[in-house]
Amino acid sequence: MTDKTTLETDMIDDNNNRHQQLEQWLQQVFLEQTFSLDSLPGDASARRYHRIELLETETTASKHYIVMDSADEQDAMLQFINVAKLMSSAVNVPTLTAQNVEKGFLVLQDFGSVEFAHLLIDASADQINEYYQLAMQTLVALQTVPVEIAKSQHQLPDYDTALLNREMDLFSEWFIPYIDVALAEQVWENLKTALMPAILRQPQVIVHRDYHSRNLMQDQADQSRLGVIDFQDAVIGSYAYDLVSLVRDAYVEWPEHQITAWISDFWQLQKQKLLTTADNVGQFENDVNVIGVQRHLKVLGIFIRLSERDGKDRYLADIPKVMRDLLIELNSLAEHGSDELKQSIIPFNQWLQEAVLPAYKEKFASA
Repeated sequence: MTDKTTLETDMIDDNNNRHQQLEQWLQQVFLEQTFSLDSLPGDASARRYHRIELLETETTASKHYIVMDSADEQDAMLQFINVAKLMSSAVNVPTLTAQNVEKGFLVLQDFGSVEFAHLLIDASADQINEYYQLAMQTLVALQTVPVEIAKSQHQLPDYDTALLNREMDLFSEWFIPYIDVALAEQVWENLKTALMPAILRQPQVIVHRDYHSRNLMQDQADQSRLGVIDFQDAVIGSYAYDLVSLVRDAYVEWPEHQITAWISDFWQLQKQKLLTTADNVGQFENDVNVIGVQRHLKVLGIFIRLSERDGKDRYLADIPKVMRDLLIELNSLAEHGSDELKQSIIPFNQWLQEAVLPAYKEKFASA
């Protein structure tokens, strides 16, 4: 039997070999140029990122690029390249400088190190609102890209029932066992059955799928623009999904009155761009909450999976925020949703309150 020490040694050797392959490839990309390579902190994916600096010479200034190492995710890299080409006509995505898909290496434009989340720290209320207006304007610009082009020329898949269901089942497969509660299977199935048609009836647009404060960057070359990253999982789906990701971000919390105001602002932006949207802001907010329930059930499951399967425990600290958002959405739908939705939302909400929340609060004492 291979012991833990041997496995760790093998992993270190693999990482060293991989790093050597990357450096050799970069030497071919940047011929006769001296560079330094710094690894960046990891995210929830298996991809690795580095920042390469081409050092200053007598005739050239220093330059920075981001290097993506996607050894085990070639399909994701191909999709990244594909979606970048699609989105580049509407939003500020990184320019591709060099690629080797077979090896899993990509050199990209470097937006810098200032995330949208960093801009919010110590910002005034007016500044925060300006940042969110910019993020919403960027999102509306993305939604102006025709769905027909995304499908016919870039083969973006639909956010269909199978994918929506598979994502929601992360809640039942990972979160519920983690807090050691028995799943109320009929209540759970009824909820999914009611949510699916309500989601699929919503206007369809290009969906980034993770449009939040860590995947938007202040572009160092033009600070009036936001750079959009981590978009390779884009699909065709709900016109409210990305807005939920932004205003009910797992990592940033705002008062409900502020979120309501931004939801209204976004609806107005959609109308100004002549996009298909809800007839009134009340219906739009209802749609936001419907897709929000789906997203937050998924995220609760993902964060547990990242901890239990992948050893990334840092996401556990964000679960209370996600749970609060889910409860706000469920309570709103229980009060303002359609009669059809209420028939499944109210029993699910009751089960959540009576069975899930007590066990959850024991597991997350500070929640």
